Amino acid sequence: MKRRIVVAGIGAALLLAGCGEATEGVKGEEARQDGGWTASPRIRVVERQGDGVVVRGEASPGARVVLRGGQDLAFAVGADNAGRFELHVGQLPDAVIMTPEVQIGQFPAFGPERLLLAGEGAPLAALLVEGGASRRLSRGPVLDSVDGDGRGLAASGRATPGGQVRIVVDGGGEVTASADSAGRWVAALPGLSDRSASIVVGGTSFSYPGPGPAEVDTSGRIERSGEGWRVTRSLSGRARQTSWFPDA
Repeated sequence: MKRRIVVAGIGAALLLAGCGEATEGVKGEEARQDGGWTASPRIRVVERQGDGVVVRGEASPGARVVLRGGQDLAFAVGADNAGRFELHVGQLPDAVIMTPEVQIGQFPAFGPERLLLAGEGAPLAALLVEGGASRRLSRGPVLDSVDGDGRGLAASGRATPGGQVRIVVDGGGEVTASADSAGRWVAALPGLSDRSASIVVGGTSFSYPGPGPAEVDTSGRIERSGEGWRVTRSLSGRARQTSWFPDA
């Protein structure tokens, strides 16, 4: 099958136990350009538009930004002189994980995150972070995601900037998380291995369905599980990460 490239015009942590450090920066010599380093793309906003979405973010000024969803699906746009890009992504499969990259000349630089788009019209948009808590971009409940590495769990969500959120697990273990200046909070769930559990956040109860299948490739497996979407990815070595996003 031929790769489909859609080119648009220029548009205006908590670490999980056993996963290691979250990937940051660019990868290897491929990212070098004229003796320097090409800034990897950073996705900031995803908004629904018609049958697709608009993805906005920052990259190196004038760089070509590409979102790849496998070998036969890619969308590209040029960043403006300030490094801002606006990428219009057309109709997509029901669920897809896309890899952001930038290109300056022949040198690609891959972003440290992966973009998840799931549901009809992509009502769920989130950034998957290797070894760290996912970052939900679309509307959601007080609990944005639960991330597990097979041994422990971390919950994350949004609240009033500077506010506190009380989290109770299986009616027993309790932890309080503080939201940062952007209203984001992340909390390791105490005394809980990566298994199904009842998680109450700010008085709202969620049923975490547990981890995904043991064997999965690096491209990831996306499926409906419980009342939400579950993504399972193979990381470096034998590590695996599950990210669960409750429905809005």
